[in-house]
Amino acid sequence: MLRAGSYLIPTILAVALHAVVIALLAQSWFEHDDPVRKVPRHVQAQVVDMKSAKAQKKAEAEAKARKKADQQRRADAEKKRKADEKRKQDLAKKKAAEKKRQQEIAKKKAAEEKKKAADKKRQQEIAKKKAEQARIKKAEAEKKRKAEAAKKAAEAKKKQEAARKAAAEKAAREEAARQAQNEALQEEAAIRAEEERASAMSYEAYIVDQITRNWRRSPSARNGMVVEVTVHLLPSGRVNDRYVTKSSGDSRFDNDALRAIDRVQVFEKLQEMDPVVFDRYFRKRIFRFRPEDLRN
Repeated sequence: MLRAGSYLIPTILAVALHAVVIALLAQSWFEHDDPVRKVPRHVQAQVVDMKSAKAQKKAEAEAKARKKADQQRRADAEKKRKADEKRKQDLAKKKAAEKKRQQEIAKKKAAEEKKKAADKKRQQEIAKKKAEQARIKKAEAEKKRKAEAAKKAAEAKKKQEAARKAAAEKAAREEAARQAQNEALQEEAAIRAEEERASAMSYEAYIVDQITRNWRRSPSARNGMVVEVTVHLLPSGRVNDRYVTKSSGDSRFDNDALRAIDRVQVFEKLQEMDPVVFDRYFRKRIFRFRPEDLRN
């Protein structure tokens, strides 16, 4: 609603405008009189009135425009005020809602933390209980294991002792049997060796006899001389090789011994010899000859 004073300014402006127009027209009349033609007074008044009406109409239009602009400005200001107020209210509501939301989040988070702490405590208690049960179970199992291990160890020790005793008895029996066998073998070997030596001695006497029969003593031979001859024989009794291993100091005496072996050539009786005795005693045999052993 417009106040009464709002029409005062437009009215004053209209009156002032009319006064200015009239003054200008009057001045024009006095300064520029048309020498040819003069306008009648009633026509002049009509023109002035028309101009005044037009100016008044323009002033009214301008006043109306200003009024409308002022109304629009006031409306815009009110609209802006209301918009600002609404924005402030919306912002306050938004802040309140955000605050409430944050409070709800904090409340929810606190509840979750509380629940989490309670769950953690419950889980810890469960874990502690399980650990205690596991410890007791493990201790019982360990106790049982040790008892079984001790029992098994005792049984194993008993078995080992029995096995050791049995093994010792067996070893003693085997050792006794081995010793008896060794003694028997040794006795048998001794008998066999004695028989072999006796046989070898008889064959050696045979060989020496054969060589002696074919030995011609050199005139240079003297008592105390000894020639050592190595003879290699074949199982057939044939002489494979012979050589002086240790000289008597007299080459004629040494050669006489070699020639005596060469004259025999084959010791036929050796063919009857046990191959073991032959290999052991006569495949390679050393003979020693002295002049005093020769027949005259």
